[in-house]
Amino acid sequence: MTTPRLHAEALVIGHARRPLRPALDVLLRPGTVTALLGNNGSGKSTLLRTLSGALPPISGRVLLNDRPVHGMMERDRARQVAVVLAHRPRTGLMRAEEVVRLGRVPWSAGWFRVQAGDEAQVLQAMEQTRTVELASRSFNELSDGEAQRVLIARALAQDAPVLLLDEPTAYLDVSQRAVLMQLLRTIARDRGLTVLLATHDLQQALDSTDAVLVLGRDGTHFHGAPEEAVRSGAIAGAFAVDGLRFDAETRVFRPLE
Repeated sequence: MTTPRLHAEALVIGHARRPLRPALDVLLRPGTVTALLGNNGSGKSTLLRTLSGALPPISGRVLLNDRPVHGMMERDRARQVAVVLAHRPRTGLMRAEEVVRLGRVPWSAGWFRVQAGDEAQVLQAMEQTRTVELASRSFNELSDGEAQRVLIARALAQDAPVLLLDEPTAYLDVSQRAVLMQLLRTIARDRGLTVLLATHDLQQALDSTDAVLVLGRDGTHFHGAPEEAVRSGAIAGAFAVDGLRFDAETRVFRPLE
């Protein structure tokens, strides 16, 4: 079995010393895409921020290759964990290629100071995300789908072994969601990345990821294969709604008859 790359150990997340949910233990391995699922308020974004090192845990710790994430210097942490947030960043008049080049900042001696290998990393990231044709366009003029691919290219150019994404498909249409999810799985396997993405797209997550991490309503959590999450009732329990039942065969919620 592959050695875990990211390990949440007895991790309690929250704000202002107030726990959001009970402690959880999770092992995330290289070459896999894991979907983070749960209702609004379940702690998905807080968990991502804690795993990235941006938010301190209430207790417990996050280990990256057995190193405590929260003990790393910011620059060192940026070389290990890349983050793509749900909202589009303000980039002024920057072109798409310049946004992708920002991913090299943790490895550079200064802003936009090109080092050996930087341009090759940027080009490879843009080729993998099919954004080369967008290079000269203003980032602000890109569609949501195009912008999301550019931001993922920036994260890949960062050359970090862990990629955390918060609602990467939120503003995409159905076909764009499928393309993006396939892209993430391909990149994870080709580069050996550990990918964790928070999403509300239950169907896409169950169909297109290697594993799911489900944050239940009652403080419990499930981490395992999508099929087992369905079979065990973890999905039905986490998203239970009065008047609806979860159809395990079709993987959709249907009205009670």
